Amino acid sequence: MKEMEREMEANTNPNSIVPLYAQIVESLKRDIENGVYNVTERIPAEAELAKQYNVSRITVRRAVDDLVSQGLVEKKQGKGTFICRQKFAKDIKNLQSFSEMCRHLNMKPGGQMLENKLVLADDKIQKQLNLESGSYVVYISRLRTADGEPVAIEKNYFPVKYSFLLEKQFNDNSLFECLQDEAKVRVASSEKRIELCRATAEEAKLMKVKKGTPLLYIKSVTYTYDREPLYAGVQLFNGETCSFYVCESIEQ
Repeated sequence: MKEMEREMEANTNPNSIVPLYAQIVESLKRDIENGVYNVTERIPAEAELAKQYNVSRITVRRAVDDLVSQGLVEKKQGKGTFICRQKFAKDIKNLQSFSEMCRHLNMKPGGQMLENKLVLADDKIQKQLNLESGSYVVYISRLRTADGEPVAIEKNYFPVKYSFLLEKQFNDNSLFECLQDEAKVRVASSEKRIELCRATAEEAKLMKVKKGTPLLYIKSVTYTYDREPLYAGVQLFNGETCSFYVCESIEQ
């Protein structure tokens, strides 16, 4: 069935003002968007595409290079050209839970609880949460997934007033929604700092990457509408499968 769909789409118009390579780009993009090719599937070789579209291999090569530059396909030496997996896109100018972001991208949110325990806060966490020296905090660590694939590792610290979280399991459910339902607390704002780090052996295993792989390291403090610190923590994202959007403007 898929082969028939591809052949039906494999046509170009030499009389069009649109260059042949651009016509092929649009045709292949439609195939990718419509699921004619599966995610990470290899597309036909240049010689096969040239035959399907009745054009030269040079024209096909230019079209494929255009798709590579758009991040839709990638060339693997000696193996061919493959569809790229859709990146998990996070708009960090809008405050959303991980579950909300997944649903917005038509992806299924999921997770795996790694740790949920009471720990002694270090100096940095005490300062971020406005706590006294020697205070304990609720530490929750999770692996977050989108459509079953690992996307991020979360490590968050909450004041002990939210100790009811210790009795909860946060695998496929939203922490934000639990806080809103159980404590009537809503997240209002968040301060973030983005850096780079390299995956430890444990992090690499969870994220299914090699040890030492560069990860996006996001440190944040999140506040309620009363400007009270709700939690402080970090998120680790694989930069190869995630992208972040920020909009800047000049103050008038």
